[in-house]
Amino acid sequence: MESTYQRARAAVVASPELRRWSIRARRIVYGDPTPQEISFHDRPKAPPAEPEPRRLWQTGLAALSGLLGSLIIAASAPSWRLAVPSWRLTIPGIPHPGSTTQSTTFFLIGLILLAAGWLGLIYRAGRPGDPRRVLVMVGLVIAIWAVPVSLGPPLLSNDVYSYVAQGEMASRGIDPSSVGPVTLGRGDFTTAADPVWRPAPAPYGPVAVATSRAVVELSGHNPATSVWVYRLAVLLGVAMAAVGVSLIASRNGLAPAVAVAIGIGNPIVILHLIGGIHNDALMFGLLALGLAAVQRDRRVLGVALLAAATAVKIPAVVALVYVGWCWRGSIATVRERITTTICVLVASITAIAAACLVVGLGPGWITALKSTGKVNDTYSPTTKIGFSIAEILNAVGLHVDGSMLAAGVRALGLLATVVVAVVMLLRSPRIGYIKATGVVLVAYVILGPVIWPWYLPAGFALLAACGLGRYRPSYLVVCIAASWFVWPTSVMSIQGFGGGYQHLRGLGVVLLVMGLAYGAQRLAGRWEADHRAAPLPDDTTATTNEPVNA
Repeated sequence: MESTYQRARAAVVASPELRRWSIRARRIVYGDPTPQEISFHDRPKAPPAEPEPRRLWQTGLAALSGLLGSLIIAASAPSWRLAVPSWRLTIPGIPHPGSTTQSTTFFLIGLILLAAGWLGLIYRAGRPGDPRRVLVMVGLVIAIWAVPVSLGPPLLSNDVYSYVAQGEMASRGIDPSSVGPVTLGRGDFTTAADPVWRPAPAPYGPVAVATSRAVVELSGHNPATSVWVYRLAVLLGVAMAAVGVSLIASRNGLAPAVAVAIGIGNPIVILHLIGGIHNDALMFGLLALGLAAVQRDRRVLGVALLAAATAVKIPAVVALVYVGWCWRGSIATVRERITTTICVLVASITAIAAACLVVGLGPGWITALKSTGKVNDTYSPTTKIGFSIAEILNAVGLHVDGSMLAAGVRALGLLATVVVAVVMLLRSPRIGYIKATGVVLVAYVILGPVIWPWYLPAGFALLAACGLGRYRPSYLVVCIAASWFVWPTSVMSIQGFGGGYQHLRGLGVVLLVMGLAYGAQRLAGRWEADHRAAPLPDDTTATTNEPVNA
């Protein structure tokens, strides 16, 4: 006679609805299954091979679309009015600089072309073929897209002028973590730095400051030349990131070409990291290479690279925590995990402190992070929610301080980030320290007080290297939408559509992106359900030497 448990289990198995809820409950408690726990028939099957001419046509069309997009954006981008004039890429017929309307129009056209090329590159990278040749093809296309934005003015941000000003300060023996570029006095370095950040200490670590100093000294202390040399450092960081992402994806049994196409070839990396010349690329490259080294049991090298990434920007410390927690594998005790985590952190902090002494940097770069939160005009959900509530209350006659409400919601967002980090810490022995790091980096940006697009690539790329699975449609939508969050004229470009309720309309943009991501997810799920291939017969076996697509 069957027991009550057996009858309940049989009822769950027999009912699709109960089985679905059972699977959801199991995922909430234990997380998603690892690749080793997925049966062969649950894995995606390799699509049929395509003729070589068709492959070349698809690759060429994607490359051309992205190239045209990056050319249009680079040629039409306005130059920073306070910077020293320098050579820039121009195209006949495209004004440089044009009016606000012209710059915005060309930017939208270019971004659409670049996004279309990126989607085409992802599709092409996922088709059958020699893995190495496909990876080389993807890298070559990304390099082609990077050329125009590397020849234009700094795109969508003026941060690079602050970087080189901080490098000039370090070369003169001034601690950039204690005072801002205004200390340099009148001069081209100070003038070019954004007025918002002139008095602000640098929130960057010794590796970032040492890089800025080396760039300035190699450039002969010339502000315009320093910007061009800093581009080379950023390109090196992106190249390191591409190598790290491909190594991680390969070790995870995924197609490296697809992971690189998704994580490195996206519009955020092309326009914001490379075009905007952000030092986040250095952190990104060191972080990806460090995690790849740890994954291949080169732990000392990996921890050194991760410590260097943390010495560029603080958020990379998350990787050190998770690597230390998973140091002894999945069967370690909690005491062993705490011990190894403390050892990894102490060794890394010691190395970073020594680097600070060598560079002449004080501890102010850690506390200077709070200055980055004074910007209220980005599309941060927590910031927009706080100010939107204030706008609604003020509209009905209840006068409240929007800054106080925003600060409260921001605090809740950071608390939620801590909760996500703790959950990922507990799950990291099961899902892996790389995926846990990617999740927390993305959560930290989305739930944080400020969202700049160049904050997102590192977390996005690590998730792509671990496999996006059924969440790929949402990922693609969010990645493309985030590229629009900063326009050539200003991040406050929504003000051009009329005055009043700016934060409420900004919140509407955030909700629209969430709705599009959810809609893409639903449409992709329905399409997959309608076009899912018939299962193989029980006596049929299939093998493939190609990795599963991310």
